[in-house]
Amino acid sequence: MIHFVSNHFWPDGSPSGVLVEELADTLREMGYETVLVAGTGSFYETQRPAPNSPIVHLATGEGARGKSQVDILRDSMRFWKALRSYVRTHVSDGDAVFMTSAPFVNVFMIRSLKRLKKRVTTIFHLQDYLPSNVSSLGLLQRLGAPVLKKVIDHFLRQWDLVMMCSGNIEYSGTNGVVARLWPTIVKPEKREVDKTAKSALYAGNLGIVHNTAALVKEIEKLHSDGWTIDTYGGGPGYADLPEYVRQHQFVSGDEYLDVLYSHPLHLVCSIFGNGSYPSKVMNSLYIGADVRPCGFVEPMLKELDVLRTIPDLAQNRPASARLIDELLKNHGKRP
Repeated sequence: MIHFVSNHFWPDGSPSGVLVEELADTLREMGYETVLVAGTGSFYETQRPAPNSPIVHLATGEGARGKSQVDILRDSMRFWKALRSYVRTHVSDGDAVFMTSAPFVNVFMIRSLKRLKKRVTTIFHLQDYLPSNVSSLGLLQRLGAPVLKKVIDHFLRQWDLVMMCSGNIEYSGTNGVVARLWPTIVKPEKREVDKTAKSALYAGNLGIVHNTAALVKEIEKLHSDGWTIDTYGGGPGYADLPEYVRQHQFVSGDEYLDVLYSHPLHLVCSIFGNGSYPSKVMNSLYIGADVRPCGFVEPMLKELDVLRTIPDLAQNRPASARLIDELLKNHGKRP
């Protein structure tokens, strides 16, 4: 059994949750028994089929998408408490555990897994590298970042495999490997982006850790050049957007595809720091839209250049599944 753990899974629309669901189903098709373990928090609901892997929702008591650092920390600790109970009860000898960095406290769960005294293969999906991200939030966080890095790296090195979601992640342990993300859409045949439209798109969440100021700066440039700007999403950062921006609610399924294809320019806002990478870039590049990075630091810009050279980003998913398959085979855990 492979236990895939994240705080958001179907019908939630968290990009990280969708990616892990697809990875779990890919391994299920390869013959592995898989289960998705999620909390009870919400991001936004989507119109998409349920994954083939069964889902266990833990009674975590999480609220809606956190709007402050206190909210995020509170919900993370609630998830941690419920997950520790699940691990003790449901993870058996010979199982594998795949945990994402959402929430960040999952990295410390390696201690609970080792205390089981069972043969458990451990995999950590590093979608967000906390020491790099928090260094941009404020003076206190910046001063504490070097110490936090030592602590986080100490625990990361104890996992059997650390899958870094992009090449700009600053973790350098010997168990780390770059396993890039992939598109979460199915590209329609013979459909092309409407390059004649002078409309730009921002789709997704704008939270407290997003560089909203950089996004607004780019929006203002485009607006002065005659572009219209549409946004589809939510989050506290939307209140800071100029009034001429046309704001819409989250969309999914065919509606989401229509939105992507009808806008030739896609704005992508970075999270402060250099510890994560916006997964929405994969969808935009995949369909042939122009990507305009907002607030990207140099390592993130270099990663974008690499992504633009990959012939088929959809192949990143089977490549990640093969990494896990090879690890499990080396540990004697064939399906």
